[in-house]
Amino acid sequence: MRVTYIILALLVFSAVLSMLISQDPEKSAALSQMYRDAAFTGATREIVIAALAIGLGGFIVYLTMTRR
Repeated sequence: MRVTYIILALLVFSAVLSMLISQDPEKSAALSQMYRDAAFTGATREIVIAALAIGLGGFIVYLTMTRR
């Protein structure tokens, strides 16, 4: 089986599962609460974004310096 078919099947499964969860109000509310609890807030969000920016910048510099 080709990898593209597996990825397509996983995407379809994810869409169907999302539709089923969003129809049940209790599961939908629990999912929304989970997203709120898992989200970064305030200073933590700024630190995470800064760390990602520094990491991405470092990776770009690395690629630039190692390319010949």
